[in-house]
Amino acid sequence: MDDGAARIAALAVLVLASLAAWRGLGWLALALAADFGLRAAGWPDLSPVARAAGLARRLAGLAPRPVNAGPKRFAASVGCLFSLGTALALLAGARTLGLGLAAVLAVCAGLEAAFGFCLACRLHPWLIRAYPGGHRLGTP
Repeated sequence: MDDGAARIAALAVLVLASLAAWRGLGWLALALAADFGLRAAGWPDLSPVARAAGLARRLAGLAPRPVNAGPKRFAASVGCLFSLGTALALLAGARTLGLGLAAVLAVCAGLEAAFGFCLACRLHPWLIRAYPGGHRLGTP
């Protein structure tokens, strides 16, 4: 897992989640949930967002900065849940709920993109300690 690509991917998530919420595009939020699901399952090579972020990092000439993949996979799981919730709410006509869920997702993605602060990554170690068998959370 690469920190620079993760931050670029977070910027893409911020844009896509905001667009989905603003325009009420439940299908876009559903596609974002599928993308997060691929990354959470450990298949980032199949994720269009991850592939585009990796390409953008290379084109920008940024050196790779490896980070622990476990917390990032957990964060992708959380992103998948929020994207899926947003999609279902928008598709069901519950726009206010969809906007709220998308706002949480967008704020978290914005923190990652701008400051490299991953909220789910910060929660991951606590969950591992608190949950028996938690060592399997977000790890291969």
